[in-house]
Amino acid sequence: MTEAIVYSHRMRTCGLLFCVALLVTPVFAESGRGALAGTVVDPAGEMVNDAPVQAKSLETGQVYKTNRTPGGKFVLEDLPAGAYDVSVSIPGLTAYQRKGVMVAALQTAQLEIRLEYSSQLSTLGEDPRSLAADARRHTPPAGPAPRTTEGKPDLSGVWWSPRDVDPGKPEFLPQALAIARQRMANNRVDSPQSHCLPGAVLRLGPVYELVQSRDFLVEISDDDYPGFHQIYLDGRGHPKDLNPAWYGHSIGHWEGDVLVVDRVGFDGRVWLDQGGRPHSPKLHIIERYRRPDLGHLETTITVEDPGILAKPYTMVRMSELAPTEEIHEFICNEDEKDVSHFVAK
Repeated sequence: MTEAIVYSHRMRTCGLLFCVALLVTPVFAESGRGALAGTVVDPAGEMVNDAPVQAKSLETGQVYKTNRTPGGKFVLEDLPAGAYDVSVSIPGLTAYQRKGVMVAALQTAQLEIRLEYSSQLSTLGEDPRSLAADARRHTPPAGPAPRTTEGKPDLSGVWWSPRDVDPGKPEFLPQALAIARQRMANNRVDSPQSHCLPGAVLRLGPVYELVQSRDFLVEISDDDYPGFHQIYLDGRGHPKDLNPAWYGHSIGHWEGDVLVVDRVGFDGRVWLDQGGRPHSPKLHIIERYRRPDLGHLETTITVEDPGILAKPYTMVRMSELAPTEEIHEFICNEDEKDVSHFVAK
């Protein structure tokens, strides 16, 4: 579909997804700076208020943010001229990313952002409005991160589904993209999660729990089945003869206050992510857990898989502590009525 970036001193005919309009006239603090402005629209065509829009400079790596989008309109002012990666991440919707948006000095680059439903198809309880209502319940406590008797940060607790603060820059090989397009075009009828099997490797939530001891860490996801896997912290290595598993085989060690988790040996049927991307037997995931304070958990994830990726990529997620929430029992195939209604294209 056609996309367009234009400047505020002229008008241009819209592409299929959006029109360009003169929305704001920012004030430029310096002659070598410009601005980025536009609108954020949800899948139903409604303007999105309080969308977290961010632009990352490709030259310096600096990130400029705003979550003030009254009437769906946003503006990032006083940006150094150059190229930016623009992203928006809202629960229940597919994360938006537009790479290489050019901002010229003394001009306003304009962009209309149209969000799409996530691969969860916006079902009851997973739709953006329900998730937004959940987000309003987030009240992470303040204070220092707790520590274990061994002096390590204690990651234990129930956490809200992680929010991508940096989605990374994955470069999938053509064959991986072709498989993902076929899966999505076929209405995801072959999704393991749709058939009461574990969800994608990189999916977690809507809430999850970590239970930490000296020798292992258990991760439990609220609506996955079976929904748990163990991370061994007792110094063991990966087995020489790995038995492929849906959650892989996970071992961890501490580097200062950061827990580094190494995951390999994934079952070939599991999807890599909710976008339907596959993986190869060479999939290797490294997770770095850091608890900067009582109410937050940062996870940096590096994905390596030469079978589907041109090069490894790294993403960063942030979770908030959910001290009043509990993980509920989830038996997927009890009273299951959805699969019989799935229709392939």
